[in-house]
Amino acid sequence: MSESFDALSVATGLALPATLRHLIDSGANSYDDPGRAALSALNDVEWLSAQEAQAVVAGWLNPVKQNGNVFLPFARSGAGDAYCLVRLRSGDEGVCMVWHDSGASQLHYASFDHFVVGEYLNVFAELDLLDDDGDPVAYLRADVARVTGLLDPALRSMLLGCLDQSPAEHPYRQGPKARVEMVRALIGQEEFNALYSQVSIPDPVAFDVVARWEE
Repeated sequence: MSESFDALSVATGLALPATLRHLIDSGANSYDDPGRAALSALNDVEWLSAQEAQAVVAGWLNPVKQNGNVFLPFARSGAGDAYCLVRLRSGDEGVCMVWHDSGASQLHYASFDHFVVGEYLNVFAELDLLDDDGDPVAYLRADVARVTGLLDPALRSMLLGCLDQSPAEHPYRQGPKARVEMVRALIGQEEFNALYSQVSIPDPVAFDVVARWEE
């Protein structure tokens, strides 16, 4: 399967990050064996096969149709939004989610590893995002264990430090005008903000998108 992603990497000119390559080579980006699938605890992130990724590029996310922005999709949301490696025509590179039904998206992460950690932090701050009825910490530990050995020690320490905490009720505000709710979480919103600022781009880079139905 990595050979197909390698072909897509060559075609787009976007190198496969080491962590993503390892997950592909080990089959951890496949649902053939659910017990081996990595990142299953992330909210609404579904792996794409190489063939599905190639179809997304051919039909929608290619530079000709996207005004020079280059994408290599590796996952999608249930609604059809695409998680991609990206090189914008401005020269900015990283990992982003491309909305399927909007004329704009934002680049939040400078690397695949930062994407992984940032998305885990989102789940740590709101355990209800987990699609699991069992022990949320045990589920997260098992999922995080599939990738921590691939990450920089500082990023690994960040994830494991959060997992060492016990679930508790924390105040959480979805937006500046939203009311405060109590959510079950490993980390409170202030701690989330402090950690997330270490793995995300301080000023997310906005870029235009030609919506999927306009392809």
